[in-house]
Amino acid sequence: MTTKGTDMNKEQHWIDEVTAVSERIKTPQIPAHVLERIQAIPSSIKSKIDLVPKRTIWLVAASIAALIAVNIYVSSTTNSTSSTESSFEETYFSHLKQL
Repeated sequence: MTTKGTDMNKEQHWIDEVTAVSERIKTPQIPAHVLERIQAIPSSIKSKIDLVPKRTIWLVAASIAALIAVNIYVSSTTNSTSSTESSFEETYFSHLKQL
């Protein structure tokens, strides 16, 4: 029973040491200039966002929409012409079928 008692004393001593360390730790003081820089971050980001005019954003969006429309149109027309291309390939490479 004495080993159990000494184990409990060691465990309690360890717990006491850990809590004593946490009591000594203090939160660091933030320097005033650092705090001012942190508080200025949202306003600096806002000013960078405002650099791009809304007209430019809409022009980019319209350009992307036009490219998508052109790609859809081209892909739909190439699917209808693929049947004529396959017949061209069959006649062009027909001499290889004899091998």
